[in-house]
Amino acid sequence: MEQKVAALLSMALGVITDRLLTIAALAMTFALATWIMNDPSWVRFSVFAFFSASVFLPILFKERKNDKAVPVNPPRQAYGEEP
Repeated sequence: MEQKVAALLSMALGVITDRLLTIAALAMTFALATWIMNDPSWVRFSVFAFFSASVFLPILFKERKNDKAVPVNPPRQAYGEEP
């Protein structure tokens, strides 16, 4: 029983960690975007583009590798059919 609880907690922390990483990357990207809008220049835009790619691409590949993608439109069953 204790092993099952430990495995469940480990999985939950992994999911929370992945989501927090995505939220933190989104917040930092938003902060850089506001920095660019303050005084636009090509140097700032290139820093923003490099940072966004270097942060979001590894997260995207990790989520695809773990196959955590949820289908947008899951298949529906007709009324009265058994699953």
